[in-house]
Amino acid sequence: MTPRLPASSRSTRSIRRRGAIFITALGITVVLSSLVLVFALNMRTEAQAAANRLATAEVESIELGAERWVMAQIDTNLPNAGTVLQIPAEALSVGSGYFWVIRSGADTDQEYTYGLADESAKLNLNQATSDQLMQLPGMTDELSDAIVDWVDPDDTTSAHGAESDYYNTLSEPYIAKNSAFETVEELLLVKGVSAQLLWGYDTNRDGVISEAERTAGGTTTLFNSSSDSGRGLYGDVTVYSAEANSGSDGNARININNRYITSLRGLLQKVFSQSRADQISLRIFNVMTSRPGNRDVFADLGEFFTLSGMTSAEFGKVIDNMSTSSQPVLRGMINVNTALRAVLQCLPGLDAHDADALIAHQPTDGSTSIAWVLDALPINKAGPILGKITGHSSQYSADIVAVSGNGRAYKRVRIVVDARVAPTKIVYRKDLSDLGWPLPETIRQSLRAGLGI
Repeated sequence: MTPRLPASSRSTRSIRRRGAIFITALGITVVLSSLVLVFALNMRTEAQAAANRLATAEVESIELGAERWVMAQIDTNLPNAGTVLQIPAEALSVGSGYFWVIRSGADTDQEYTYGLADESAKLNLNQATSDQLMQLPGMTDELSDAIVDWVDPDDTTSAHGAESDYYNTLSEPYIAKNSAFETVEELLLVKGVSAQLLWGYDTNRDGVISEAERTAGGTTTLFNSSSDSGRGLYGDVTVYSAEANSGSDGNARININNRYITSLRGLLQKVFSQSRADQISLRIFNVMTSRPGNRDVFADLGEFFTLSGMTSAEFGKVIDNMSTSSQPVLRGMINVNTALRAVLQCLPGLDAHDADALIAHQPTDGSTSIAWVLDALPINKAGPILGKITGHSSQYSADIVAVSGNGRAYKRVRIVVDARVAPTKIVYRKDLSDLGWPLPETIRQSLRAGLGI
């Protein structure tokens, strides 16, 4: 017979057993609680990731929608560049999100402005001369000559420029392109051209130079003017401007240096009375017969205007149908109706005073005529530039900023649209999202707080 333990021993043993069970249960509870917390944390992380993925998909759709909107607005308002540039483009809603089209302000680097930009209002790098480039902010003889050398088809180095013999000596050698620029950013391959020259202190390229950007650039100056170099020359140059050598009616322009006057006379008869058309035609015919046949009859449209005997009002009715070139496409023409002061100064023979005179006379009704230039400038200034200016624009750029409705995601893309074909098409597209949020941070904070715009 097994001896029985004393009651006190049995009680102690029972207490120990119950304590072990409690500790085991407590351990299991802790483990289970930990697993629940881990699962909850994982679920929260997955929920946040899913929300972020949804916001990213949403903002990509908004940005693509903005691109379609840009092309539709251009299609609808052509050929009136003035109207295209005035289209509201601030905080436009798409679903629950929004998009903006931002651009540099004409007279200030301290305020955000919105809308499309006219590429024909800029100086085309592929057609610019060294003298024209010298009018741009921050430009030097060395830089302007190097840019021209990059484009010209030969390997002959100009006075201050650079060709392949220079680029081949670099630590990572390459040859001079000797062909047209395909993008403005390609300037960074040219000798002496720096990011500072191209974008100035505006490192995120939103058109506004913030205090942080000024501090990072080592300056406290408020530039506050489109004529300063604070925002670099990026906004003043292009490689895209081109237009068909045709009038608003779609017909090819008449080359005034074609000695067969039949087409010219037909145009005059459509616009003026028979007697007036005959008067002008006779004057032009007399000029043609008095000049040798191995040279252009007229140096430029200004000389044609002077010798034709037309008034500026009369010339304004026919100038859009005339040209000094028979080329089907004219590249690098500057839209004098929309160009800013810095670009107008680049036109041959003009200075700051002339640019101011043009700015003061620019039409505000969206007109595509350029005849007003004859009233804004003396004929010796207006004449030589008539063959280099236009009232039409076929290429526009848009710096699109899209944000999701909850402020979780944003996307920024710059596009250039060519409207010479129908429908319009995008010829350049670059994602600029890595430059950071370009608008006031209060916008995203408001969206994240659920307060909307």
